[in-house]
Amino acid sequence: MGISSVREQGLAWGSAFRKKPIFFMTVKETEAFFDGKLRKNMELREDTCTLSSNNSYRRQHTTYEISDRDKGSAFLDLNFLIKDETSSLKGSLSDEKDVDFYNFSIPFMNFQRNYFGVEVYIDMPEGCDYDLTLYDEYGNQVGKAEWDGEGRKKLNIPTWDIQTNKYCIKVENGNGAEVSPDDYYKISFHVSENEEHEKTDAIREAFGDLQNAYSRKDENWREYLDKYNAVLQETEKNYIKEMEQLHQKQFDSLPEARKYKGGRTLDELLRDMAEGKDLSDAEQEYVKIFANLKDYEKAEQKAELKNSFSDDFVKDLEGLGISRDDIEDMCVRIGSNGDVTVDGIEEETVRGQVQKLINEKYSDRMYQYYIGIADSVGNLSSNTYQYAVDIQEVRRYLKGVTGEDVSLENLYLTPDGKIGGLPGKAANLINNTKNNAKTERMRDALKNILGNIKVSGDLEVPDFASQFQFKDGVFSVLDSGFTVNMDALDRRLTPQSSGNMYSDMYQYQFRKVI
Repeated sequence: MGISSVREQGLAWGSAFRKKPIFFMTVKETEAFFDGKLRKNMELREDTCTLSSNNSYRRQHTTYEISDRDKGSAFLDLNFLIKDETSSLKGSLSDEKDVDFYNFSIPFMNFQRNYFGVEVYIDMPEGCDYDLTLYDEYGNQVGKAEWDGEGRKKLNIPTWDIQTNKYCIKVENGNGAEVSPDDYYKISFHVSENEEHEKTDAIREAFGDLQNAYSRKDENWREYLDKYNAVLQETEKNYIKEMEQLHQKQFDSLPEARKYKGGRTLDELLRDMAEGKDLSDAEQEYVKIFANLKDYEKAEQKAELKNSFSDDFVKDLEGLGISRDDIEDMCVRIGSNGDVTVDGIEEETVRGQVQKLINEKYSDRMYQYYIGIADSVGNLSSNTYQYAVDIQEVRRYLKGVTGEDVSLENLYLTPDGKIGGLPGKAANLINNTKNNAKTERMRDALKNILGNIKVSGDLEVPDFASQFQFKDGVFSVLDSGFTVNMDALDRRLTPQSSGNMYSDMYQYQFRKVI
């Protein structure tokens, strides 16, 4: 069978699904469906009940609660909103400096993405002007919502390729005006026709040729692989070109006063940010357009830890009669179970007061800074990162419930899908509690942990402590690393292809950060 006939089959197959994409239900969606909890015009609630707050962009496995007084809550991810355009997510910014992140994936098959586009909408409270910014799985800024003439903002997810399917949206206060936690915004999605599908026809056709040749055990299937890889490389070049054109268009549309005309590089501006130096409005706009999400968020968190966080902490200490000099050279360690220890303060009473303050008010916030700044955590792949932060959340939850450290290695899944080996109170909460967002999150995290323990074999769980130093009047992160060989763990957790059509398939040179 020649290439042309294979393509004809692919075109016929594709045309059958051009009117409406095929969606497959997730496990949670299936459960909600059979429980009678799925309906039109549902409202997903912004998730704020876990250790990993939605101020972080690396929250791959987040579910959102849909409350029902009669049938109980359902817990769905953001992808559901692409499947059901009548439903939406309801969220709010706690103050004018708050930001919210939401991760999602395009939930239909790649060959269908050639024919469909996805639009994202944000409806805002009256008088508010929020920015809705889109990032791809590589951390590139690939879209910013604009007013659509109907009182809301809209952005189109790029259709530059059919490889990229993970995205993150960021909601923030655009004009710095005062906001209230009672001012709710609404995020919704709409699937539309991709009127420029010809631009990605070559990818779909080349993949169809390869798949057909491989499935029929064609001796020359590697020729199809070579052709597909060549198309992918060309697509990657076009992806970069489209992104650069988008960034330039965004820059050109700025008012003249907000166009950066200085000679400092992007890296230099990010270093200034990380050091807590104030950037001009033009510099800020430039960085927001061109910087990678990972680099931008890391610089911002370093600045917050050094400036506003350190100032807040010292003010609280001064209220206790403790000066900044009293804690100079102090080191803080927050264990994975949440236990706080403080070293470097000789006066026992002062050390106890500082430890109590961190434990009661600041430990969770410091943990967020640590996982955003420490390279040992930030440079992990998505699967390994999720495993590591799940360990932190579960250890703290179980310690809070039982008052003791629970060995995760001794836990197991029972035949009926429950978590075995938990102490009595924790077992009852985890396995029997229904319609509770935090319990649902812990249950999912434990199942993720147990699955990874099984795959990782003799390697221990990826434990780490969040460590900080207070020097010259400000906090900084001390990267403590892990107790496990993370490279070896990552290799075990990352699916490997060998000897098949996927093993030598070209991979984009972008590094995935989501």
